[in-house]
Amino acid sequence: MKIYGAGSLEDIEKSTAIGAAGILTNPQGFEQYFEGKLTLGEIVEAVTEATDLSVFIQVHGRDVEELVTRARELHAISSRVGFKIIADEKGFLAIRELARSNIHCIATALFSLSQASVAAAVGAYGICPFVSRGQAIGLDMWGIISAIRTGYDSLEDPPEIIAVSMKSVADVELALSAGADAVGMRYPLIQQMMQHPLTTKAELLFAKNWARVKGEDVSYLRGAMVAEGNAED
Repeated sequence: MKIYGAGSLEDIEKSTAIGAAGILTNPQGFEQYFEGKLTLGEIVEAVTEATDLSVFIQVHGRDVEELVTRARELHAISSRVGFKIIADEKGFLAIRELARSNIHCIATALFSLSQASVAAAVGAYGICPFVSRGQAIGLDMWGIISAIRTGYDSLEDPPEIIAVSMKSVADVELALSAGADAVGMRYPLIQQMMQHPLTTKAELLFAKNWARVKGEDVSYLRGAMVAEGNAED
């Protein structure tokens, strides 16, 4: 189970520190975090300066040639740069062309076993099934990811299944339990993944023991201990 980071430069730095496998980007993030102030090339430079991980930059184009040309230009900025390309006909053909040059590409905005099959055929490095968006229109994303997992397990070198578009820890656990190799998200959701109310409760219980060990300071937990005691009253 791998985690890919995403989001702002701060999110990217925090995701790198936690041990993410790589960084994913998309145009929503480009708009939100860079506010139209940087070109795509400048964004690539900023992201690659913020992390030493592999970075997957989403690109667009009207045809295969435009997609491939744009990707090659951006890949020249850093060998760590791969690409996210929409999972449609021109996108798959562009992925095939770039794969021949050992440029890693992810087929993104993917919602079906059929698309996943084509992604494997063209040599995609990975695929990005959209979990919450699929569920929003009634797709069984657990079943779809599970079916892809079963199919990919029969291949010698299948694409990595990187589930994205997740709004909650429940979405993350759905994707992982269905067989995704990895999940991709901004750091705030990664933070949520690290938390559990029973873990917090256990730390507060241990604090009472630590407080009786000579020289141990648990004052940093005192507020939480009081809140926990009030909640139990």
